[in-house]
Amino acid sequence: MACQRRYDYSNSPQVAVIKTSGCIGPKGMPRRNTIFMPTPYLALLIGGVLPACLWAITAILQKLSTQHNLGPGPFLMAFGAMVLATGLALSILPRGAGEWSWIGLRYALVSGLAYAIATGLISYALLSFGVPISKLAPVLGCNVLITVLLGVFLLGEGASLNIWKAVGGTVAVILGLALVISA
Repeated sequence: MACQRRYDYSNSPQVAVIKTSGCIGPKGMPRRNTIFMPTPYLALLIGGVLPACLWAITAILQKLSTQHNLGPGPFLMAFGAMVLATGLALSILPRGAGEWSWIGLRYALVSGLAYAIATGLISYALLSFGVPISKLAPVLGCNVLITVLLGVFLLGEGASLNIWKAVGGTVAVILGLALVISA
């Protein structure tokens, strides 16, 4: 019998638990696999650390593609084909099916357009000006400051924001950017 996974937070927002049903352990008892990690840390790992690492790899691969004289248009077509394939795969997974909204799709299309234009501009700068990715990436990383500002003003997320920590983080990011660019 195949094991089936379902996600359960065991009535606690602090610990994410994955229960496995249908699996028999060595003593004939149902086997239960549990991952103990505070949910906020698991969310930061899955939604922050791993994507940041993948985006870093993406930047290096984008630089390598321009070093092999691939222009922004062909890069975006290849990049977009992989995004499309990944989106199709995620849409047919059990937790991905049925999550459709026409308004949400419109936002996704505009988001994709903005991302495509930004990615095309990065490829153009890498190809045309030969800018090192190690100097360009920190500037691109400052998008977090713009995201925080837009989240506060457009999405009303400022109520839970500690303004002093936000200002301190902004200063640290700008100082870090200045250091990396001048290196």
